[in-house]
Amino acid sequence: MLETTAPECRKVLIYLADLTHTGVMVATESIPLNIGLIAAYANKYLGDAISVRLFKYPEKLIAALKERVPDILGCSNYVWNSNLSEWMLGYAKRLDPAVVTIQGGTNYPFSQSGQLEYHRTHPNTDFHVYYEGEVAFLQFLRRYLAVRNLSGMKEAPIDGCQFLSPGDGSLVSGPPQDRIKALDDIPSPYVTGLLDEFFDGKLTPMVETTRGCPFTCNFCNAGDRYFNKINMFSLEYIKAELEYIAPRVSAVGVSHLTLADNNFGMYPRDAEICSTIKYMQDKYGWPMGLIATTGKNNHERIIKATEILGSALLVSMSVQSLDPVVLENIKRDNIELDHYKKVNFALIQEGRTGQAEVIVPLPGETYETFLSGVETLIEAGASKVTSHTIQLLYGTDYKEAEYRRSWGYVSKWRLIPYDFGEYEGELIFDVEEVAISHNSITFEDYLNIRGFALATEVAFNNYIFREILDYVEDYGISAFTWLRAVWERREEFPPDIRLVFDGFIADTKAELFNSEEELRCFYGRPENYEQLVRGEIGGNVIYKHKTLILSHHIVSWLDYITRIAEDLVRDSVADARELESAVDEIAEIRRYLQCKLTGIFDSNITTELSQVSFRYDILSWLLAGTGRLRDFYRADRVVFSFYFTDEQLLERRDAFQRYGTHLLGLTKILQRIPSHDRLFRSVAHVLV
Repeated sequence: MLETTAPECRKVLIYLADLTHTGVMVATESIPLNIGLIAAYANKYLGDAISVRLFKYPEKLIAALKERVPDILGCSNYVWNSNLSEWMLGYAKRLDPAVVTIQGGTNYPFSQSGQLEYHRTHPNTDFHVYYEGEVAFLQFLRRYLAVRNLSGMKEAPIDGCQFLSPGDGSLVSGPPQDRIKALDDIPSPYVTGLLDEFFDGKLTPMVETTRGCPFTCNFCNAGDRYFNKINMFSLEYIKAELEYIAPRVSAVGVSHLTLADNNFGMYPRDAEICSTIKYMQDKYGWPMGLIATTGKNNHERIIKATEILGSALLVSMSVQSLDPVVLENIKRDNIELDHYKKVNFALIQEGRTGQAEVIVPLPGETYETFLSGVETLIEAGASKVTSHTIQLLYGTDYKEAEYRRSWGYVSKWRLIPYDFGEYEGELIFDVEEVAISHNSITFEDYLNIRGFALATEVAFNNYIFREILDYVEDYGISAFTWLRAVWERREEFPPDIRLVFDGFIADTKAELFNSEEELRCFYGRPENYEQLVRGEIGGNVIYKHKTLILSHHIVSWLDYITRIAEDLVRDSVADARELESAVDEIAEIRRYLQCKLTGIFDSNITTELSQVSFRYDILSWLLAGTGRLRDFYRADRVVFSFYFTDEQLLERRDAFQRYGTHLLGLTKILQRIPSHDRLFRSVAHVLV
């Protein structure tokens, strides 16, 4: 059939994809806000000339490509989907070599030498946007509309884009685009309906209220000067998005919201945003929980803003290190420790959780300065300390050879958990480069830090065993003293706990490879890939082993950690009768904890209640916050009900449906519900 519409008049067909791996589950389950914003901005200026389709799942994009290859295929480029995106661009070119391909995202070098190398090793990517994407992609489309072929596109630089010269293979770079200051110029992809198809019960909504970061940390690509000024979407824009999202996502049973900001809570208006979210909670029962990175300064604002949402929002304040030499090395100014204590005290008063994040190995850190930093954080009231292995990211000093040499960094490659899959018969793995030692931290130190991180996760974080912490502190024993004893006396682990920790160290070693190619070869072997799919290898090793302890070994773990508490108390008590009483009290606490934690991963529990009698009113003791447990002895006993609230049951049902009840799924649940106490049974007095 003859085409009746001249090519220059035909709408340009564009596919934009923010892909997630689906090898065993949806790995990155955020609604694709990023490409939605790109599409909304392009439609605003070129809507009559273009037709844009958005994709999240690789299977849907593959099916669409088989039906029709677009004129332009654009993919997001992050560390968790970079190889998948490059493969997809190549797949499209195999179907139709005329397709023009472009990527954009943070997994891209900032140096010109790095950018040149990137393009040479990514032959399926014709163009790459650098820095902010909306305006640059608009310029890219205007060039395409003028020439409508790849060779014409490369005849001159394009603002905000880079490509290889067809002639000599050199890097051609257009000047960077200024950032959009008035972010409301970008139509909301939610309110305009562009993202409607992604309210599918699998994906979590993501909202962006600000862009930029005022900090200059050298391990983060947001520390580049280009991003240092803060630009904001208006409150009216944000409220309209939340009002649009809430009824749609609550209707499909998704319980969470992700805030994409780098420093939420740090700005005066964030309290009003929290009030809007609280209104959505009251009106729609959504969101039950928020995933956000809270700010590093303005502690009073953070407290005021986040208290509105209560336990639904985990206050996460990254410190990365508390050693002054390390902080100078990484160009970071932390929140003042006194202010940090005030934030945590406010959270404790409200029964909320505060998370501190640290990164290792940062330049100048040692094993002892790391432990000292954790001790300071715990003493400052942090109820969760999360230790991350440093990623060597594009756009940071850590990708530069000279910087690595100066600090003696040794790096390895590891699979990003869940970010793999088989597509059209090909296995694709997305990976990260991480540091495992440097001049002042050996690999053995690294393994000990990782082991201590697991012990922290299963003994301290989220005050999972708050009852033990409160009890030993009554005897002048700090939470950190108890936690360090739990780790350093690991030779006394019960046999099953020893197997879990030994398995963790073995997995920590086994997940590291000398090169990306070595990693692909290993996981590409059929027997290894089968283990990967079953979750036996390649997952998040800390959360995997935390899940194992909480789901299969909780009794042994309680036996061990209460014995450590008992021994520490024994060393601090001289009176035999007082010691006998303490042993009895700790035994009661152990039984109480077992009731609270039993069945937290049992998807079959719906309305079951458990009533158990005790000789000590542990709940009243906790609520009082003062006095020894012995003062709450009840001769006529007290009965507690251990149960899940209606809200907990809804959140659990959403989690089990989305992630499953296998080991991988349960591990993902722990990662996606960072306030783990929401998983534990609630406790109430029973009148008898």
